[in-house]
Amino acid sequence: MLAGLVVGPLAAQSSAPPVVGASAGMSFERVVLPKYELEYQVPSTWKITQHNLDSTLITAYVSPDQNMVLYIGKLRGGADDLTPGQALYQLTEQFGVPVNKQYATAYNGLNFLETTGTGQMDGRILRYDALAAHHRGHVVLIYLLATPDAFLTHEPLIQEILHSLAPFPELKKRRR
Repeated sequence: MLAGLVVGPLAAQSSAPPVVGASAGMSFERVVLPKYELEYQVPSTWKITQHNLDSTLITAYVSPDQNMVLYIGKLRGGADDLTPGQALYQLTEQFGVPVNKQYATAYNGLNFLETTGTGQMDGRILRYDALAAHHRGHVVLIYLLATPDAFLTHEPLIQEILHSLAPFPELKKRRR
């Protein structure tokens, strides 16, 4: 098990019926997070939990075999003043690894800084892919942790999740 996550109240809303993804016929669920102003797809079999920390609001998804965890977080409080690069730096410190090269990437018009690497958490070696971006007035931090075997085996699934990230459509103001 990657983390001692317990399924709690849902922070995300499914806004559509599951769709079949390209990853071996896996069923995906479209998720809309109004608080983060993001939408994306995750496998419909992954469990969801929410964590409210002093500096971060986190929604986490855990694979059924517990070998992969996707975290989507919105920085808040003093942490909301961090740049995406600083947010990634602090995240990689949690893994006890030096900061790896950060590079610019974009998914559906969202511009991220991204870094990948290998580190340890709770005595286990894990691979990670982490992204951070300024998005509509806040810093969004997205990271996927997986055992090295799961990361390699499920690379198409990981890419499908990341490529589904998109900005939540802006609501047009009603005219009075």
